[in-house]
Amino acid sequence: MTAGHHLIIITGANRGFGASVAHTYLESSEVDTLSYVLVGRNQAGLQTVLDTLKQTGASTNATVKGLVVANVDLADTDKLDANLARIQEAAKQLRDESLQSKNVITKSILVNNAGSLGDLSKTVKEFTWQETRKYLDFNVVSFVGLCSTFLKDTLAAFPKAQYPEHKTVVIGVSSLLAVQPFSNWGHYAAGKAARDRFLGVIALEEKGNNVKTLNYAPGPLDNEMQADVRATLGDKEQLEIYDGMHKAGSLVKMDDSSKKLVLLLKKDEFDSGAHVDFYDV
Repeated sequence: MTAGHHLIIITGANRGFGASVAHTYLESSEVDTLSYVLVGRNQAGLQTVLDTLKQTGASTNATVKGLVVANVDLADTDKLDANLARIQEAAKQLRDESLQSKNVITKSILVNNAGSLGDLSKTVKEFTWQETRKYLDFNVVSFVGLCSTFLKDTLAAFPKAQYPEHKTVVIGVSSLLAVQPFSNWGHYAAGKAARDRFLGVIALEEKGNNVKTLNYAPGPLDNEMQADVRATLGDKEQLEIYDGMHKAGSLVKMDDSSKKLVLLLKKDEFDSGAHVDFYDV
């Protein structure tokens, strides 16, 4: 273990890749204190993840603290302000505890993992503007809200003049679709490309404030979302590829991908704003 205290906020943390990142960060970051804000829809799932993290920490001599922010539907923009405030309050509570214990947070991380596929059975000419707006509200608008709120709060809490060693990292779970188009992925590709560029802008704007951003494409994960792809994708050529990968067992295991993400963060050698794919690491 190395000295340090990291605050890590993860959306979509109750299962899948978000839960995998939470566990892997504890196991592989080698930091002695971790404070988690786990965000998602399912209270029981989030609590189970947090309880497991605390048990693992106790067995590895790491101090693990955390709060869950449940019943969060980032697709519901009518409740977005309230949900962002709940996430803010949880992070503030953990920051305040760290100051009281004089174990000050040295790195603050936001992992934007929540997202959706869109209707992969449709091509662009079949889209309606209503379903497009709904998709972008969840996958882009809420993403922007999360990032801007996190940055404002974190930089206010840890001004560089007072905390010159504190680092801030914003991660977007990206995709090959952000940089390469494929048929039937119109909404998904547009959303991922927008998120990538948005983090690129943050990288330029905040480079003087110890802020880095990373667009991490985790690869074709062997998870529920990939199962949905195989069930709904309208492009037969791609479908054959994914079915073949599934049958051959060559889809990427979530823990393998999250280990590469944590390794990237540990080494801290990536260019801020970069798009890094699982297969690049």
